[in-house]
Amino acid sequence: MKKDGHETFEEMVGPAGSPLRRVRLLAANRANRTRTKIKAWVRTRFPFILPARGPLSRLDGGIDMPVHIFSRDPLILYIPVGGRRPLYALAALCRRMVPRRATFLLMPNWTLERPAVVEQIRKDLAWFAAVCPNHDMIFLCNTEEERRLIAGVGGAAIFSNHNLMISEDIFRPLPDVPVEYDAVYNGRISHTKRHHLAFGIERLVHVTSSIGELPPAGDRAFIRRLQAQSPLHSIANPLVDGLPGRMPPHEVNGVYNRAAVGLCLSAVEGAMYSSMEYLLAGLPIVSTPSIGGRDVYFDPDYCLIAEPEPVAIRRAVERLRDRAIPREEIRGRTLERVQAQRLELMAYLSALKQSMGSNDPPFSEWPFAGTSGLTRWAPVREHLREIAAISSGKI
Repeated sequence: MKKDGHETFEEMVGPAGSPLRRVRLLAANRANRTRTKIKAWVRTRFPFILPARGPLSRLDGGIDMPVHIFSRDPLILYIPVGGRRPLYALAALCRRMVPRRATFLLMPNWTLERPAVVEQIRKDLAWFAAVCPNHDMIFLCNTEEERRLIAGVGGAAIFSNHNLMISEDIFRPLPDVPVEYDAVYNGRISHTKRHHLAFGIERLVHVTSSIGELPPAGDRAFIRRLQAQSPLHSIANPLVDGLPGRMPPHEVNGVYNRAAVGLCLSAVEGAMYSSMEYLLAGLPIVSTPSIGGRDVYFDPDYCLIAEPEPVAIRRAVERLRDRAIPREEIRGRTLERVQAQRLELMAYLSALKQSMGSNDPPFSEWPFAGTSGLTRWAPVREHLREIAAISSGKI
């Protein structure tokens, strides 16, 4: 285990079999990490140093980023941000939109409670103020501490946890679905997710995916390790060539309904979408201590914080499983909290639009469609074409 509580590569993939296979895995992982670091170094710096016009200005147009056009007139964009330099992709977009007035709602998808990241944001906000004076950035922070830190470096910030965006229409209790597992863990293949903490649970189902943190050989080794734990442990995802395929949200909800408890095992991350998905599906939660904001909607009546040890996790799961708390009760109490904060955000966004010259009436209904359809990933150049089409009245 690393100092930050994350898993090492060896802990993720487990015994490699032969010494030769182990050497190959370690070499593949080292090469993957080196490539990732080099790409990240280039990708996160170019948007801040390239010119606004000319051939060189197009070098960062291929950066992929998620964008949701929240309002066309006035132009308000909702953009998830994260990583060690959270605003780099936004810089690539804004540099080409300098004359256009726009407001950006920035949703941290990874905790900003990191001094080095906050200091970088301070520097980058100064760049935006100088280069893009017509652009306003508002951070929708997952915790009050995040809001305080961003405000402390001159950023506009409100507390608005991104789990408000999870759709209660998709994630919900299903009638007549038998409980087959003691727990479900929805966690991607990542050293942050600490899957091994769940290995002591008797009956466990995983929902997982790869984001390229490990090389393909490492992903396959990780999957083999999960499969080797017990015949009563399973992976819900379809496997293609040893790698997990994606599952649509309604199928993920079906898996949740087959489990008694939802697991949250990372020490540090964002507000963790799946924590809210569990609650809306009516599952109680076993979590480790964490930062990032996933505990904002936790209730001690059905959410237990256990030490990050397999025995402690198993005992907490068994305790909640045996209590058999009605799922509609967990969902109902969660929705009460969610609705109160949604109303606050709706009032804030209504006032924001009015301050930008809109004559639209205040929001009377929740204006977001849910995370699965909220943002569209595309290269910066494609988002710019769509924004230009809005400006010209073509869409």
